[in-house]
Amino acid sequence: MKLVAAGLSDVGRERDHNEDSYAVESPLGMFIVCDGMGGHQFGEVASALAIAAAVEYVREHLTGATDKLALLADAAREANKRVIEEGARNRKRKGMGSTLVAMIHDGDRMGVVHVGDSRCYLFREGRIKRLTRDHSLIEELAGDDPQALAALGGYSNVITRAIGTAPDTQPDAKYEDIRPGDVFLLCSDGLSGVVKDAEIARVLARVEDLDACCVELVKLANENGGPDNISTVLVRAEA
Repeated sequence: MKLVAAGLSDVGRERDHNEDSYAVESPLGMFIVCDGMGGHQFGEVASALAIAAAVEYVREHLTGATDKLALLADAAREANKRVIEEGARNRKRKGMGSTLVAMIHDGDRMGVVHVGDSRCYLFREGRIKRLTRDHSLIEELAGDDPQALAALGGYSNVITRAIGTAPDTQPDAKYEDIRPGDVFLLCSDGLSGVVKDAEIARVLARVEDLDACCVELVKLANENGGPDNISTVLVRAEA
């Protein structure tokens, strides 16, 4: 099955620098978004380092890999190790971290790995489905309870798991079957935190060109205030 992909990152309307990073590594069948944390400059260092480490690991170990999902999970662990090591080398960068959401193509399946609150969605036959659960205080305590979510709204930015914050950080990993026409979306919370899933689905349904679709999603997030950096990667499966 052929994959077509596009990506875009934007600083948003309220930030003066972009701590997000993304990569479209089509030759590897790998796609990734990271949202850095740790303050000015250091968040962007963490996200860029996490992506570089993960991509390098997959590139070095892809040949002969029999379980690509396990490979991608190991790549996330390597990213975690590298960010921690950089923080130990440079005291100013100690404590920096990043979310990570990544996919890898494996035949008729897509392997999905994530740490933190950057998300993966699947858009299929006009419907959108979230494939990841945020590693955040609000989702772990409230789940899908609307009243609990409203009550904990002030804790929406509290992340319970992130790349670079603990040596034993583990990613969540799962396979998802692929069908022709499926569109996968990876994004930072600069999109998912301000644009409802239904609004995202409407854009995915009406904009066929993936580059133009990324532009529309970023535009929508900015129209909704653009309080954070916004990153999107779209991957469409074609027969």
